Amino acid sequence: MIIGILGSGSSNSITRLGMLEVAAQVRAAGLEFDLIDLRSEFRQLHDIEAYAEPAPESQTVALRKRVARASGIVLASPVYHGSFSGLLKNALDHLTGDAFAGLPVGTLAAGGGPRSASVACDQLRSVVRALSGWSTPTHVGMSYGDVSDNNLDEGLRKRIADLVVELRSFSARRD
Repeated sequence: MIIGILGSGSSNSITRLGMLEVAAQVRAAGLEFDLIDLRSEFRQLHDIEAYAEPAPESQTVALRKRVARASGIVLASPVYHGSFSGLLKNALDHLTGDAFAGLPVGTLAAGGGPRSASVACDQLRSVVRALSGWSTPTHVGMSYGDVSDNNLDEGLRKRIADLVVELRSFSARRD
C-alpha cells in the first residue's frame, strides 16, 4: 500500500493534480493507494504534550495507524515562501521518529518554478531521514508551466512515472 500525504489546502491546486496522477500511476502498476488529504483530514495542531501518549481517539493515533499500513509514502506540497506547507509539517510532527522506518518516500512539490519546487523537495528529504525513511532518488518538482487546462504535460507524467517505478521497486525489496 502506497500512502500519499497531500499537504495542499486548495481543492484545485496543481499539487493535487500531481498527487492524483501519482495515485493513478500507482494503481496502474498494480499497487493499492490511500490518499491522506490534509485539506480535510488531520487538521488539528500538533499537541506536543500528548506526543508520547496520545489519546486513543486522537487524530495523532489515527494518522499513525494509517501511515503504519504503508509499504511506501509520497509527500506532496505546494511551495510557500520557499518551503513546504504548514499543513504537511503539522501532520509530520504527529508521527514518531521511526514512522517511515525502512520505507521508500517520494516527494512532490509545486512551486512558481522548478527550482523553488526542488528546494522544497530537498527540505522534505531531511524530514524523511528524520523519520527513518529512504528518500527516493527521483523527486518531482512541478510548476504551472507543467499544466495546461488541468492536464499534466508528458514530461511531468514521465517524472511521476520514474518516481512510481522507484517506489514500487524499493517497496518490493522491503517485503
